Amino acid sequence: MEPADMEYFCAQVQQKDVGRRLQVGQELREYLRHPAGSPDVEQDPQRLDKVIDELTAWVNSSNFKVRG
Repeated sequence: MEPADMEYFCAQVQQKDVGRRLQVGQELREYLRHPAGSPDVEQDPQRLDKVIDELTAWVNSSNFKVRG
């Protein structure tokens, strides 16, 4: 597994596989839950914005598993 950082999540949230999206969603929640372990969130706001844009697309998805 790759080390989790915003670059990793930026690439992973673009996956089209619903199962992978669900897994990445959980990984991202854990990553963001510990601010001391995720310093690059504040250091790279553009990458964070891209991740948020992709997550917004997930929420707007018609797939109930991703939406829930």
